[in-house]
Amino acid sequence: MTILFLPGKGYDCNMYLVEGSDPILVDTGTGQHFHSILKSIANLVPIEKLRTIVLTHRHYDHVGGASALMKKLGAKVFIHELDAEVVGNGDSWGTMSSMFNQSVDAIDAAPIKAGHVFHTGDHSLKVLHTPGHSIGSICLYDETTKDLISGDTVFLGGVGRWDLPSGDFEALVRSVRLLNDLEVKSIFPGHGPCCLGNGNEQIAEALSYLGES
Repeated sequence: MTILFLPGKGYDCNMYLVEGSDPILVDTGTGQHFHSILKSIANLVPIEKLRTIVLTHRHYDHVGGASALMKKLGAKVFIHELDAEVVGNGDSWGTMSSMFNQSVDAIDAAPIKAGHVFHTGDHSLKVLHTPGHSIGSICLYDETTKDLISGDTVFLGGVGRWDLPSGDFEALVRSVRLLNDLEVKSIFPGHGPCCLGNGNEQIAEALSYLGES
């Protein structure tokens, strides 16, 4: 799978473009660097073809730019159904925008469930529901290439926080176990460096970090 990395600035998360005739943008950052991100997108894919934005979870550093990008691109935004209401209301507590002393625009996002598949024309990304960091956290998995876009569920050497609104330690452990049962080649996380080639080792380390084996 061809995944293009869009580095964020400041508090922005990692963002990814998945190439194909119908490319997909995964996460949008805070929105504070909207014009820079839009320029980066235009340099990587034909901007008129980008019609799908997938949000891995509800937090401001991932969803803050979604409303503006949706309007500019004419794109449809998707998020797991359990996080959809919070972003739909622009809830400053639920999205944690208040933690950044910011507000977030309400996002008219379409709710999705585990098992939903996004097609780029070249690749298929299956939605995995991986709660724990937030109740509606998801990962996107390509069953052919074994690549995983992990949001804030798993990072290299660790996992996302579980002490934020709707976070749950036990749910996070179950989610990482779910990922551990997959064959994962590469991991593209919401923060920090990517892992190219030893994804299952990184997931095993994440389980150890959680006190599991």
